[in-house]
Amino acid sequence: MRLFILTETNFSHPSELIYQKVLDIIELGTHSAHLHFYIVGNQIPLTHQDLYTNYSNLTILKKHQAEKLIGEVTNAIVIHFGAELKGSKQFPHYFIPLTDPALIPHASWWSKWKQRKLFKQYLKNAVASFCINDWSIDSLKKGYPSFANKFQEAWLPVSLLPKLEWVDLSATREAITESNNYFLIFLPLENLVNTLKEFSIFKKWQQTTMSLLVVVDGVAALEEARQIIKGYKYKEDIVFKTSTELKIEWLAASYAILMDAIDYDKTSIIEWAIHYEIPLLFNQIQSQPDSWLKAGEVFLFSEKMALSNHFKMYYKDEMYRQARAKMGKEWLLEMTEQRNLNHFIKIPLDLKS
Repeated sequence: MRLFILTETNFSHPSELIYQKVLDIIELGTHSAHLHFYIVGNQIPLTHQDLYTNYSNLTILKKHQAEKLIGEVTNAIVIHFGAELKGSKQFPHYFIPLTDPALIPHASWWSKWKQRKLFKQYLKNAVASFCINDWSIDSLKKGYPSFANKFQEAWLPVSLLPKLEWVDLSATREAITESNNYFLIFLPLENLVNTLKEFSIFKKWQQTTMSLLVVVDGVAALEEARQIIKGYKYKEDIVFKTSTELKIEWLAASYAILMDAIDYDKTSIIEWAIHYEIPLLFNQIQSQPDSWLKAGEVFLFSEKMALSNHFKMYYKDEMYRQARAKMGKEWLLEMTEQRNLNHFIKIPLDLKS
């Protein structure tokens, strides 16, 4: 069976997320003798190309090469994260939604409408749409009730994350914050000012070189964030990046990670962070399922002094920081065991042509 996996997408994803998911799929199916993988993309980084080509049953194709080949074969399956492959309509398509257009912040009504229309088209054309955890399947069923029967819970284990040594993490910190330790935070732009105020209190208390790496969604938000920070006392210690730029190394090199107003589109990032034993702090929100509450510490970021106290506590008490990281590790192990017991769909082993 020929599996065409499309690495490009029409939705806003960190490219690192898709490339890693592709690797997880390959790893899970690599010992199946009847499968051959065709990884399709025009801009696959060399680092990932090297990882993919470690497998004998795999071929990397440019998009035009894949379009030509799929017109010549009789047995194929297309797996994608929100994309099309010309000439493949006669074959079954499986869609893995890693986000939802409804989660795009600050986009215009027209932009969201177009994205949502495209998203629905992928749902309609797919044999099945695979949700990689309970948070995503619950959210998508609520958001797209007419396609509820298309959503199936599947499992992609975190199998081959990069092995990062101290020297790798040190190089990451040097590149991002000139070697300073940093808290990494994912947040909506409207919560930036409060976060900066709390970070100021922490910096004043501790007189530390600790930095803050702030990840926002989109270039427009990045530019607005840079305007907001003008005149901020500790602006030299604040670094901004967009979510599409995300690198796994940023997570592994961080001191702790704060998740502010996130949704299921960040669940893979949560699992990656725990894999590297980085503690997580969650802003208490209604959409976070009970099953994910033990992944980290949950509290209201908006409460006065809450963030600054937590910055201080994680900075001063290494034993506490390690204990919180261990708590996340135990949660992920339990979650993994539950997924195995529930016999969720395994991609690509359970796919049918």
